[in-house]
Amino acid sequence: MQITPAQSSDRESWNIFVKNNYPPVGVFMQTWEWGEFKKDWGKKIERFFVTDGDQLIAVFMLAEHSLPFGFSYGYLPRGPVLAKTLDQQKINAVFSFIRDWAIQKHSHLVFLRLEPPVQEEVVAELGKKHFLRPDYYIQPRYNLTLDLTKPEEEILASFHSSTRSNLNRAERRGVTVTLKNHQQDVSQSDFWQMTKDTISRNSGKNLYPPRTYFNSMFKVLPALGNETSPDQLSIGTFCGHQHDKPAATHYVLFFGDTATYIYGASATECLKSKVTTYLHWQAAREAKARGFKYYDLGGIDEKLWPSITTFKRQFGGLEFAYVGLIDIPLQPRLYKLYNFLKKLRHLGKS
Repeated sequence: MQITPAQSSDRESWNIFVKNNYPPVGVFMQTWEWGEFKKDWGKKIERFFVTDGDQLIAVFMLAEHSLPFGFSYGYLPRGPVLAKTLDQQKINAVFSFIRDWAIQKHSHLVFLRLEPPVQEEVVAELGKKHFLRPDYYIQPRYNLTLDLTKPEEEILASFHSSTRSNLNRAERRGVTVTLKNHQQDVSQSDFWQMTKDTISRNSGKNLYPPRTYFNSMFKVLPALGNETSPDQLSIGTFCGHQHDKPAATHYVLFFGDTATYIYGASATECLKSKVTTYLHWQAAREAKARGFKYYDLGGIDEKLWPSITTFKRQFGGLEFAYVGLIDIPLQPRLYKLYNFLKKLRHLGKS
């Protein structure tokens, strides 16, 4: 096996491999465009091919995250991406090879953090080979996704009766949805005003990234257009209005077979219009019309987000579960210190 850096000329082949070999949920995080966005936001990003002879068997994007005292660690968001043709033995060999490579080539990192989009049984034996499994996770381990390959009437029939009722209520109360181009005619001022309402309803807890994050994302990612290719990550801005008044905004990423809801905000005074339910449905319909197979409503977790989880589950759909984090200590003593300090910070907040 061999690991080689990807070059700028490899964008198309990179995205095609990711599209063809990734499960429905989380695919956008290993696209070329997502890496470019993270670069613009200030992250150090590297991309690598894993080959076996003349066969491409895996790819991964490596993002460096700073730690105190000048140290850092490497994070593979929802990666590495493995070829679907690999059997269990070959998958184990790929993980072991990445570990050996990281020890040799990235010794400046304290540890390497993997987040493979695979099921638990695929990595069940990794703990025997110096891989560690943190008891927390970064990306949601569970996502809820609508199957858009079914007829629209069948998708609607799978919704909870209250969800179908809310869709009808939204139309009766004058809710409309427009897909807009963020690079042309969308002002973020409405979105940021509505985030204040959303944060207030969440007991003041802010789950939004800083504005610089959104600025870089909108700067780098192309807007969803009529000729947008599924081989290129793009973003759709779905604006909901009630009687021409801004009521909610959803941002949805499009790539491969999946449209992925990532962020949204809504005006408190318009919540009774059920605009957020209506926005999800119209975004899913847009994705289906464009030939996408899945609409990912995002993470669910009964303990962390009980109300959001209940809301999303009323859409029916498919639930996907992934293994979470796998750490490879490159400097074991510093890795132990990192975990010790992390636990202290957690105790200090509790």
